[in-house]
Amino acid sequence: MGTGQRRLPSFVKYLLLETPGWVLAALVALLLYERVGLSAPLIVTLLAVWVAKDLALYPLLKDALSGDAGSEADKLLGQGGVVETTLDPIGIVRLGPELWRAQSSDRGAPIPIGRRVRVTAVRGLTLVVSEMEVD
Repeated sequence: MGTGQRRLPSFVKYLLLETPGWVLAALVALLLYERVGLSAPLIVTLLAVWVAKDLALYPLLKDALSGDAGSEADKLLGQGGVVETTLDPIGIVRLGPELWRAQSSDRGAPIPIGRRVRVTAVRGLTLVVSEMEVD
């Protein structure tokens, strides 16, 4: 991002995304009030429930709106793991309690079971790893 540009907070983004739906719901409510004769208190209650529903859903969606979607993959970069099945060039690596599909970034010999590796990149659900130097 360039100098002077600020990112909108995720809640503001959410409000901006929901506002057209609220306006449309209000227009439909007005139409129902005028044409069908629904009572004003019922219309106001329905609109309040509609807005409350959207606000209640915000916590479930805030991570997607924060712009940090790639951050989960970024957290894996640099982590060390252990080879569970020989990487020739693809196999399985254990990072903590999780097993991951991994591909060797080394163009040489396969990386055998038990060797320590470090995550150098993430491609979809496949980790790209390189063998760690033995001290």
